[in-house]
Parts: sequence; structure tokens; C-alpha cells
Amino acid sequence: MYLYQRQEQRRETTSQDEDWSVFFYKPSLPAAIVFAALYIIPFAYHLYISFVAYRHGKYFRYSYSVPLLLAAIVEINGYSQRVASTQSVQDIGTFATSQTMIVLAPVLVCASLYILLSRIILSTHLEDVNEKTTRVLSGALKVTWLPKLFITLDVGAMLTQGGGSAVAAAGEWKGPLEEAGTGILIGGLALQLATFAVFLLVVIRFHCNALREGVLEQGMLKVIHGVYIAGFFIMVRSIFRLIEFAWGTESYIMTHEWPIYVLEAVPMFLAFMVLGWYHPSRWLPASVAGESKARKWFASHRWRNLSQ
Repeated sequence: MYLYQRQEQRRETTSQDEDWSVFFYKPSLPAAIVFAALYIIPFAYHLYISFVAYRHGKYFRYSYSVPLLLAAIVEINGYSQRVASTQSVQDIGTFATSQTMIVLAPVLVCASLYILLSRIILSTHLEDVNEKTTRVLSGALKVTWLPKLFITLDVGAMLTQGGGSAVAAAGEWKGPLEEAGTGILIGGLALQLATFAVFLLVVIRFHCNALREGVLEQGMLKVIHGVYIAGFFIMVRSIFRLIEFAWGTESYIMTHEWPIYVLEAVPMFLAFMVLGWYHPSRWLPASVAGESKARKWFASHRWRNLSQ
């Protein structure tokens, strides 16, 4: 998002100083290696529980948890690219890839949570309730539109951030275009933060109503608790990103490396680990799996044929 900003600012010094860098500090190679390796842990676990354990009949497959697996892959790629970037501090392409991957991963995690909530809400109703008519938020929104709405807002927030960077870069991060672009970028970050905050409010409201009606199973309660804990870490990360750009490129956060690890890498890693422990496949009943009718038919006939 702020690739263009750094590029333009460094370009002014290139003619006098050939030691320019895309970083505002001396990046740490060991730190990048550590987190690239750490994210292999949630990737391996989510791979096992989503595919290996499913094939051995230990868990139901919850297809909407696949974004968690993809997010872990993206995190590994992001910090692996950062490893390379620390050794080639003038390589804008590697730096841009790293930043893009690290920013994209939380969006995938949130997408998985949005879909998960919609499945839990549907599972608490009677089986004859039509998915197309079940509503939330006092009837204001169909539950099937819940993940679509939040995912659309998240994608819109990312595009807004990119658009803000492009506007500011068009003015070489100077004058009115810089102010306009920075404002748009911060607006995109604020939208992303607000979207997830509203999602957590929806979770809290549903949780309270479901407890009052006594429709939540113990496993569902555990998963919702996991959403709360992981949501806290995601909020920490989102608030950090908003403050990072609101304070500007000369701020302490921008000119020191430790915040990117302590307030971005660590919270997201903890969110992955929490969602691994409270993984839907471990705690939720088959009714929440949300498998298509075709897949259910195929599975039932497959096992019936094998038993003959």
C-alpha cells in the first residue's frame, strides 16, 4: 500500500546516495526467517485437519475453513519474500510482493470467519427453515448475505487503500494529491477496521440471543469463544495498521521494525493458533458442515456401495 510512497521518497536521494533502501530501517534477516518458519505450523495443522483427517474419517470437512489454509500459505509466502527483501533492499518487486501477501492474509482469515458465522446461525434453526429466508439483525439481512456483505466490504477496503496510494503517487507524494491520497488510504484502513468491528458486534448479538433461547451446543460455544479470541488479535493488528499510516512516514512506527512483528506478525500467528484449537472440524456437528446436496448424495452412495 505504501510502496509508491517509499519509492518516490527514495528516488530523490538515489542520485546522491546509491545505498538507498525500500525500508526506513535496517531490516532483520533472522526475524523474517523465524516468522516464515513459524507460519508453517498453522499451515501444516490446517492442512491436516481439512484434508488428511477428513480422508481418514476423523472429522467432517468444513469447506469454508479452506480460506484459513490459504491464508497460512499466503503468510508463509509473505515472510519468505521478506527474507529475500532484507537481502536485496533495493528490489521493489520483492518488497511489494511481501507487503501484499502480509496484507492479504488477514482478509482471507476474516472471510472464513464470516462464512463460519452464517453456517452456525443457520444450524441453530429448525431443519425445515429455508436458507434463503432466514434473516439476522432484526430481519434486516438474509443470513446467506452476511458473508457476502462483509467480504465485499473487506475487498472494497483493500481497493480503497490501493487507490489512495495510487492517487498520492500520481502527485509524487507532494502537495494536494498527497493529502488526498493519504486520506483515501486511511479511509480504506478505517473501513476495514469498522467492518470487522461490526462483525464482532453481530457475533455478540447472536451469541446473547442464542444463549437466551438455549439453541447453542457446547461445541458451538467453544468455536464462538475462539472467534472472540482470534477477533481480538485481528483487531489489534487492524488498529496498528490504521495508526501506522495515520501517524505518517516519519513516525516511530514507520522508522522501526519491531512494530511490524509485534503488532502484525505475532497477533496474526496467535489468531491462527487459536482458530486451530477451536477449529470447526473439532467442535461443530455435521449439521454445520454446509456440504452441498450433491456431495452428500455422492458420499452416502459411495459408502453404501463400499459396504456391499
